[in-house]
Amino acid sequence: MGSFGARFRPRMSRLRLAPRIGLAIVLTVAAAYLLNQSLQYLIPPPPFVMVERAWLIDSVVSGARLAETSGGVRRDKALAAMAASQYLDFTLTRTAPPIVHEPGSLFAQGLRRSIAGGLGVPVERVAVKTGVYDEQNMERAAHNAIVVIPELPAVLRSETLASSESSVLGELVISVELGGGNWLTVTQRNLTISWRHYARITAGIVGNLLIVVLFSVWIARSIVVPLTRLSAAIESLGRNREPALLAEMRLPEYAAIADSFNTMQLRLKRFIDERMGMLAAISHDLRTPLTRLRLMAEYVENPEQRDQLLLNVNEMETMVGDALAFMGAEARSEKVEVVDLAVLLISLTDEYCDFGEHVSYSGPEHADLPCRPVALKRAFSNLIANGCKYGGAVEIRLAVMDDAFAVDIHDAGEGIPPEYEEKAFQPFERLETSRSRETGGSGLGLAISRDIVSSHAGEISFQRPAKGFIVHVWLPRPAA
Repeated sequence: MGSFGARFRPRMSRLRLAPRIGLAIVLTVAAAYLLNQSLQYLIPPPPFVMVERAWLIDSVVSGARLAETSGGVRRDKALAAMAASQYLDFTLTRTAPPIVHEPGSLFAQGLRRSIAGGLGVPVERVAVKTGVYDEQNMERAAHNAIVVIPELPAVLRSETLASSESSVLGELVISVELGGGNWLTVTQRNLTISWRHYARITAGIVGNLLIVVLFSVWIARSIVVPLTRLSAAIESLGRNREPALLAEMRLPEYAAIADSFNTMQLRLKRFIDERMGMLAAISHDLRTPLTRLRLMAEYVENPEQRDQLLLNVNEMETMVGDALAFMGAEARSEKVEVVDLAVLLISLTDEYCDFGEHVSYSGPEHADLPCRPVALKRAFSNLIANGCKYGGAVEIRLAVMDDAFAVDIHDAGEGIPPEYEEKAFQPFERLETSRSRETGGSGLGLAISRDIVSSHAGEISFQRPAKGFIVHVWLPRPAA
């Protein structure tokens, strides 16, 4: 069995999605059929009581005569002692049954006339109620059915059951009016245990539901689990820019998608690495002439020209450094560590205060967060620097929530107009309404900050309270 399973699993893994769904449907139908057959065997359905029509008429006539000639307890014992009581129930009542005036079927009408003729009474004193046997009806199928045929022994054919002298009945009630206002009611005896029937029905419903659920879950997992892995890989690629290769996809369709996705990731990685290498080479080549320009500037006698030249050299070095940071050479090669975010923000506050800036911090003293500490410090440093440069005083607020950390960098400036929000995050974009070349910067500060925060699965947004401007940073908190 183990070797068969080992040979069967690889074959199953090569099945495509459409055959797998078809196989699941076939297995579901087969399992449901086997379950129902097993329940039929373990808990058989109610039996059929087969009686001859003449015997049924004679039994009713005999019971009616016996009930009229006997009285009290003796009458009940006499009725119970009849041979027919093994298959029929005889009950005496003082009230007329509700079926007295029902015309009934041709079979019922013929049975009424035969019983009335046997008793020698008018047909109005005999009532017959029949219920068609329906095995799909839970209430009727819980009781045994009665088959009335013209004679025994007999070969049951459709022609025999279709005649007016025979019928398969789920219910048979015969009432005969006796003297003194009494009525004798004759019904077929229930020879089965009803709760066993209901137990079989309940077990069948529950078992079929379980079978459907199990095979549905199997198919759903075959479809959803690979898609979930693909979605997680896409999310990881969008956050980290690092390949998250997919492997062990069983379905051939998903295996082809995974191969294409892996190839795309490797091509993107190679493309980015080539561009980063090219930028690094350009940066390296630029450092030498920039150094020479800096040395040459020292020999310029005119102080204004020397200062202007040095300013241009510094600006070029800043642009090269910011460009390298934006490409992620520093942030993405750094390992993830657990860092106290509160301590990091407090240290940045102290550093800017030492530079003469007005920066304050409010929030908890400790807040551990797995992150790339150097990259995250650079992101917050850029945001605080922007707040100090364009908004004056800056207040840093840290809030710890169940699922995230929220950092608000609140400055006293006018902030970025709503129509320029997305533009502000674009690389090398400088909002000239609030910045000039004299203030420094290359237009990469917000782009770098958002890139770093996004690599931590976080978000940056702007808020405009009544006074000042807030840069809101949301960082997800790992589950405990």
